[in-house]
Parts: sequence; C-alpha cells; structure tokens
Amino acid sequence: MKNGNVGRSLAIAASAVVIATLVAAMLLLGSPQSQRESRLDRKREQDMESIALAINTRAREGKPLPASLEVLSSEPGLRLAVSDPQTRAPYVYAITGSDRYRLCAVFATDTGDASRRGWVDQDWLHGAGRHCFERRVDPRKT
Repeated sequence: MKNGNVGRSLAIAASAVVIATLVAAMLLLGSPQSQRESRLDRKREQDMESIALAINTRAREGKPLPASLEVLSSEPGLRLAVSDPQTRAPYVYAITGSDRYRLCAVFATDTGDASRRGWVDQDWLHGAGRHCFERRVDPRKT
C-alpha cells in the first residue's frame, strides 16, 4: 500500500470516529436546542421554588398570602424572578384558600422524561406546556 493511501485511509477513519462521537453525544445529551430548553426549565423550577419559599417565610412571620407576585417581589430584601426567563411573561399566581395558592408556568420539557428526572426536585415535576402547582403554606417550613 502506498503512503498516500495509508494517510487517506487514516483520515477517513478519523473522520468516521469524530462523526460517530458527535452522533453518540447528541443521542445521550440531546440537541443544543433541547439542552437550552432544559436549562430554561431548570430556571423556571428554581423561580417557582424561590417564590414558594418566600411565601412560606411570610407565613412564618404571621403575614397573609401576598395579593400578587409583584407585591411579594417588592418586599425589602427580596430578589425574586416573577416572570419567565425566555418570554418575560409573568408567572401566574392565584390564592385558592386562606393558606393555599397556585403557581403556574409554561415549560418546554417533560420531567417524566428520564433524562430530566434527576435534575428536578420531586415537588416540581411537570409536563411540557402550562403546568400549575397547588401549594399550601407551611409556616414551619423554610
């Protein structure tokens, strides 16, 4: 075999290995778009959890449920994200009882998908699309 043919064969083999590695990575990790969607959903989940913690803190202090997320986020010392990180649409909040409320957001991914399940606190599991979380304040819980 000539040196030119050996070099060419090695280059083809190396290219095939690189392509196979990229395909395997995309199958395991998902496309860049799905990674972006997962990252945005993790932010939404963190926002929901921060809002719930702030509401529980108010309850521990003997305060009633806030009238709105804007009222809650305007309290001194609080820095809460009350809108979607991508669309900037406000999260939906509604009081459903004297110690109950609902938080809603629109998610891009489904936490029922095994690739995302490990990233999400079990309290914040959701499907793709609009999902609401029914919560009850616990003045003892931080």
